[in-house]
Amino acid sequence: KISIYMSEDLKNVSEEEYLKKHLEQLEGTKANSAAPKVKVEVDNSTVNNLNYLAFDVREFPCGIFYPVGSIIQIRAAEVKEIQAYSMVDDTNYYDIVEKMNEMLLACVRFKYPDGNIGTYMDLRDPDRFYLIFMIRELTFQAGNTLVTKAICSCGNEVQIELKRENFRVFSVSDKLKKYYDPSNRCFTFETISNDIYHLAPPTIGLQKAFTDYIVKENAEKRKPNLSFLKIIPFILFDRTTITQEGIKSKLDEFTKMNNSSFQFLNSAVEKLSFGIEKVAKDCSCGLEVHSDMIFPNGPSALFIDDDAFEKFIKE
Repeated sequence: KISIYMSEDLKNVSEEEYLKKHLEQLEGTKANSAAPKVKVEVDNSTVNNLNYLAFDVREFPCGIFYPVGSIIQIRAAEVKEIQAYSMVDDTNYYDIVEKMNEMLLACVRFKYPDGNIGTYMDLRDPDRFYLIFMIRELTFQAGNTLVTKAICSCGNEVQIELKRENFRVFSVSDKLKKYYDPSNRCFTFETISNDIYHLAPPTIGLQKAFTDYIVKENAEKRKPNLSFLKIIPFILFDRTTITQEGIKSKLDEFTKMNNSSFQFLNSAVEKLSFGIEKVAKDCSCGLEVHSDMIFPNGPSALFIDDDAFEKFIKE
């Protein structure tokens, strides 16, 4: 399960709810019937390698799912990228994800232990928001802080700055830890029926392929199987993409699955929560207060300075 936190109307949205909302928005809307495709190309023509900062994958919420020794390289956003991102439609889930993907495409690279360079598509989907906030921190290193507010039990209002040190990520429960498989970088489960399943949060690339599938199905007036879309990406833990034909083949396998297998996988995926859970900070009284609002002004406000007019106007 990948929890998504946005504005007041969009907070705490599960992947399944995201898909339902997405289908509702696409219903009868020709503009979204053909989803824009993101070309996965690494363009360094105007960006020097020195502008990238390297981060160990262990720093990320999904760090345990990457090859040991991998590095995620991130740079600050340039003006052209901020301009493009600022046009995101806060009411359209698909547009939010696509604009974030475009920002990640421009500012993030993935370096494998053997030195090969990948893209944001190789990264895990629950790390998407964490990466976006890291880009924001690098872009606005002086000023332009973004905060959310929370009320402590003592009555004080606490302002929590939205930055990495205040993020709290989902932790793996003790019950699940013993099933972590370090050799495959996933969770390996064996059921009483002797079935073996390998599960991990899907990569951004794989999740995008399934989102494109949703768009195509809706354009052809077919309602996608939401249970299938919720579970199957976790099974394809080692994939960065899948063809539309491949998805249809997996759907056929899914519909033929016996009930015990479905019940187990559905329950297992529900337990696999990763990514940012909340933001937290200590109140002056000593208690920790937290909020699940990581987009208090909507995703579009992440790279926009609300005080720009006052800062730059000549009196």
